[in-house]
Amino acid sequence: MRRIPLPLPLPRRLAILALAPLLALSATAATAQGVWVTVPNMPTARSFLATASAHCPEGLRGKCVYAVGGQVGSDAPIAVNKFEAYSPAAGTWATLPPLKTARTNLAATTAPCPAGVKGDCVYAIGGSTLTGSPLTTVEAYSTETNAWLTLKSMPTRRQLLAAATAPCPDGLGLRGTCVYAFGGADGATLNTVEAYSPATDTWATLPTLQTARNGHGGAAAPCPGALGLRGTCVYAISGSGDLTSVEVYSPVLNAWQYAAEIPTPRNNFGTAAAPCPDGLSDGCVYTVGGGTFVEDLIVVEAYTPVTNAWVTLPTLPTGRFGLSSAAAHCPKNKHRDCVYAVGGFAGAPTGITETFAIEPGPAAPSKPKPKPEPKPDTKPSGPPAEGGTQEPDWSKAPEADPAAR
Repeated sequence: MRRIPLPLPLPRRLAILALAPLLALSATAATAQGVWVTVPNMPTARSFLATASAHCPEGLRGKCVYAVGGQVGSDAPIAVNKFEAYSPAAGTWATLPPLKTARTNLAATTAPCPAGVKGDCVYAIGGSTLTGSPLTTVEAYSTETNAWLTLKSMPTRRQLLAAATAPCPDGLGLRGTCVYAFGGADGATLNTVEAYSPATDTWATLPTLQTARNGHGGAAAPCPGALGLRGTCVYAISGSGDLTSVEVYSPVLNAWQYAAEIPTPRNNFGTAAAPCPDGLSDGCVYTVGGGTFVEDLIVVEAYTPVTNAWVTLPTLPTGRFGLSSAAAHCPKNKHRDCVYAVGGFAGAPTGITETFAIEPGPAAPSKPKPKPEPKPDTKPSGPPAEGGTQEPDWSKAPEADPAAR
C-alpha cells in the first residue's frame, strides 16, 4: 500500500501485525528500561498530525503537549484545523483556538516567537489540504496570547516534511534560534532544506539533504560527539521507501553528514528528543511506531549521539502509523521525562495517547557530605537533613513548577 497520504483516499490496510513483535526483537540486541502507560485519549481522533511541547496557555499548568492539524476519516480523509493540548500536570486535554488553515501531513516545532510577541510559539509548517497542492503556509501559536499568527510563507511548498529548532547558521542573514524545515514531497520527494529566523522574520535556503526523503522523522538534539561534531544538530531520520539512512546537520559547519543507520526503517512515525534512558548521556532521539509498506510497527528505538548508536526500547502498546511524538514531563510527575505517542492510524484514525516513562538509570555516585556539628538543645524533626536517604514519593502529583510559566 502507499505510505504517502497524497490527496487520494487512504487505501485499506495490508498489515501483517503478527510480525511486529519479531521485528521489535530483531532490531538490535541492545535494550534499555522504561515503561509505556496509556493516558486519556486526545479528544479528536486523527492521523498525520503534528505535535510539539511548550509551556501551557493560561488555564492549564506546566508544560503541554500540543496536537496540531491532521486528518479524519479513512476512505475519504478530510484535513482538519483542530488544535488540542494535553497537560501532564493536570492529566487532561483542552481544546484551543483552531489553525487558520486546516491541513494534514504538516510539521510542527517550538521556537521563540517572532519579534513583538513574548515567549515561545508552536510553529505549524507546510502540509496539505488534501484538495490541492501542498502548502507554504506557516502559522505560529503564542502561548501568551492563546492565538495564531500567520507568518512569512516557507519558500518551498511541501507536505510530509519534518521540522526542528536549533541555533541558526552564520552568514545567511539569520540570527538567534531558527526553525528548520527539511525534506517532504510536492509530487516528487524533496531534499530541500530551509530555515526561518523569528528574530529577523526571514527564510534562507541551506545545503540540501544528501538523500531526498518524505514521511521521515526530524528532531534537534546534541550533535554526535563520536563523529567529531559539537553543539546542537538537526536530525533527519529514515522515511518513505524503507530508508535506513540518518543524516545530521551541524549549524556550525552548515553541512549534512550521515550518522549510524536506524535498525528498523519506517515512515510516518513519531520522533522526539528527550533524555537518554541510561541517565548518563545528554539527550537521545526517540523513534516511535510508524509503518512500512506492509505493516504498522510497534518498534521503538533511540539514537544516542554520544556513541553514534541505536538501542531498542520497550514496544509501543498500540501499533500505528501517521502518529506524532513529543517530549514533556510525565503525567502528574514533573521530576520524570516522558515521550508521548499521540494519535495515528490503526485501522482508522485514533485518539490513543501513550507515554513512555524514561528510566534514568543509576545516579552517578557523589562524594559524601560532612555531617554538620550538632547544635546544643536541638532535636531533629521532619524529613532527613541534606544528604539523607529519603526517597521522593513518586505517586504524589507535585504542583507545577512556577518557573515553567
